[in-house]
Amino acid sequence: MKKLFLLSLFVIFTITLFSFSYHAYRFTIEYTKDRQYVRYEEVYYKDGDKIVFVKSPKKIIWVKLGDKYYIGTSNELKLCPPIKDLEDIFFEYANFHGISLDFDGEITISEKAFTLKALKIDGWIREIIRKFESVVTEMRYIYTPSIYTFDEILSKFKFVDESDVPEAIYNIFNLFLWFNAEYVDDALKVYAVDKNGDNVLIEISDKVGEYKVGDYYLTILESSEKTREDILNEIGNNN
Repeated sequence: MKKLFLLSLFVIFTITLFSFSYHAYRFTIEYTKDRQYVRYEEVYYKDGDKIVFVKSPKKIIWVKLGDKYYIGTSNELKLCPPIKDLEDIFFEYANFHGISLDFDGEITISEKAFTLKALKIDGWIREIIRKFESVVTEMRYIYTPSIYTFDEILSKFKFVDESDVPEAIYNIFNLFLWFNAEYVDDALKVYAVDKNGDNVLIEISDKVGEYKVGDYYLTILESSEKTREDILNEIGNNN
């Protein structure tokens, strides 16, 4: 279970395109037909770099510095693969479609698998909404002044360029447009959408599973044939 908890520090969350700084509190609310999930965060942002304090449901800290990402629960943060939150996903798709971020009001981006809508008022993004089938995810911002600068907060951390989780496990998540994860019977179930808009369901356990990856086991419960092949290529097992 300890190993799975370390993994969950990454999967609890999923490129920035213009230079500015902010300090904000963010509320991410996800609705499905069966449940509601809420995450509460404090964010320091500066010119593409980001410090995120996840305060609920679990206290986690993750940091983006250039092209490196770090995660942990104390002032010592370890290297991890890229983390994209809903803000990053919106910026990425706006850039892909050549949409200027210099706007006020609402803007909507439609993809095969989902839609993204952002509300910007007085130059600040106030809300981002993603809709996929029956799943709606909303990220809302409250901007506030801070007595600390980004660099002052950053100086409190020690960054370690090594990871507790095998890189092959992390690389799987780069195959998805987005994903959610939850514990079910001592295993981590990951519900995802691949880059072709197809559903994916995988299970990660430190006890049993289809494929062994380091100290973990991976079971592919649902995926397209292409995504299954991509996952097996990432973990180096094509059986």
